[in-house]
Amino acid sequence: VEKWLLQLEGIMKRSVRDQIDKARVAYAQELREDWVQHWPGQVAIAVGQTYWTTGVHEAIRAGRTALKAYCDKLQSDLEKIVELVRGRLPKQVRITLGAMVTLDVHSRDVTIELYDGGVTSDADFKWLSQLRYYWERDNLYVRMINSTCDYGYEYLGNTPRLVVTPLTDRCYRTLIGAYALHLGGAPEGPAGTGKTETVKDLAKAMAIQCVVFNCSDGLDYQAMGKFFKGLASAGAWACFDEFNRIELEVLSVVAQQILTIQRAVEANVTRFVFEGTELDLNMRCCSYITMNPGYAGRSELPDNLKVLFRTVAMMVPDYTMIAEISLYSCGFVNGRPLSIKITTTYKLCSEQLSSQFHYDYGMRAVKAVLSAAGNLKLAYPTESEDVLMLRSIIDVNLPKFLSHDVPLFEGITSDLFPGVVLPKPDYDAIHKMLLKNFETHNLQPTPYHLLKIMQVYEMMLVRHGFMIVGDPLGGKTVAYTMLAQALKDLEEAGLMEEHKVVINVINPKSITMNQLYGSFDPVSHEWSDGVLANLFRDHASSTTTDRKWLIFDGPVDAV
Repeated sequence: VEKWLLQLEGIMKRSVRDQIDKARVAYAQELREDWVQHWPGQVAIAVGQTYWTTGVHEAIRAGRTALKAYCDKLQSDLEKIVELVRGRLPKQVRITLGAMVTLDVHSRDVTIELYDGGVTSDADFKWLSQLRYYWERDNLYVRMINSTCDYGYEYLGNTPRLVVTPLTDRCYRTLIGAYALHLGGAPEGPAGTGKTETVKDLAKAMAIQCVVFNCSDGLDYQAMGKFFKGLASAGAWACFDEFNRIELEVLSVVAQQILTIQRAVEANVTRFVFEGTELDLNMRCCSYITMNPGYAGRSELPDNLKVLFRTVAMMVPDYTMIAEISLYSCGFVNGRPLSIKITTTYKLCSEQLSSQFHYDYGMRAVKAVLSAAGNLKLAYPTESEDVLMLRSIIDVNLPKFLSHDVPLFEGITSDLFPGVVLPKPDYDAIHKMLLKNFETHNLQPTPYHLLKIMQVYEMMLVRHGFMIVGDPLGGKTVAYTMLAQALKDLEEAGLMEEHKVVINVINPKSITMNQLYGSFDPVSHEWSDGVLANLFRDHASSTTTDRKWLIFDGPVDAV
């Protein structure tokens, strides 16, 4: 089996390389907007970036007028792709184009910056500090400043890409510089600044598999050793999230393990001994750690571990820029004014509304609004964009505000969207089913309770998971059970393309943490799954169209 899997890995890399080579030749013979739709997302992005790099080199050498002309060409290319996004497209092509728009906007902005900065040589630092792709000696190489890395040719599927902000670029420079020197990278900063996502996105840019692992205080050096063995042999990257949760005595041994791998990579050996086992070494392997400094239950890293990682301080990213480019990639026309309205809404909310534990105005909240806006744009392509934006801001945020904050929030939205009137969504069918179920269960359908149930339904459409919080006897359980019954009735009646719900309720306080999440056996070091993992796997592998709800019914706290 192992030999077969190694052959499979080899053929995968050869296939991706072959596709990139063919797409590179085809790019010159077809219109760009047609070409994008014929090739896999990963291939289209790699080849598109290679041609952009070559184009900028040629334009800089040819002088300022050529660079200005190239800026205009990039702008018209981008407009054609955005035009495509606004049409009807298959789902896969839409994802590819979304990622293309994100990177095309960055390429255009960088080229304009080079023109405005008066760059006359392609050895200028402003140009060298960008992520550049080169096809040389029948292989693809990725360069940034003075680091040159091989493209990994790992098939990663068709995935969306991060918006490249100046912060992302700065982080890339440090991480690639560290990678070229065979060191790890350690982004640190508050929650929602994109530490893990940036590492994942750099791995996508270089076509290397990246495994994200959430560290907990239950990890010991043997468990980490197993992880490192796999990494060193597979040549994957690992991103250890919240690394400083691991206990101090474990961290000092982990430092030794990472040092062993890094020394082997520096020595350029193909096999090395790790904890008494002789392993194959793939030179691409690398480990990254992310940390939230200053939280409870986190330890300071020991010095022998610090020296193995290059640290990057991550600040709050530019929300407006991220929102603007994400909106363009969803097919919005006036992304700029709408992105300013999103960030202004959250700024005003944080200043004017009361302070509650469950209020969040960070990157994740902005992301939820953007995904809601994208869904609405697909569903109602001809509707006014102001209406769609206001609808998504209200749908995502209104349900979580306490009653005394609702009038303030409505005041903020009416100031930012003056004269915009939202059409009432067509929820007649679900409303009728809810009333029927309330009657069947001999319950009272008060307007407030019905409103909350509709908010749960709307939240369910834009989020993977959410919390229903409130005092005891507030109607939380009734809200979701009634909604589930109504969705089942809707499916039976063939309305709203809804599906019945499979509900699993767990009281997380009734069992130990190990029974809930799973645990390592201290003797055999085998992992055994907990209740949650098993239920989640059942839901994930189920092939039915039913909605699956996994409900934790109990108090909310961190331990």
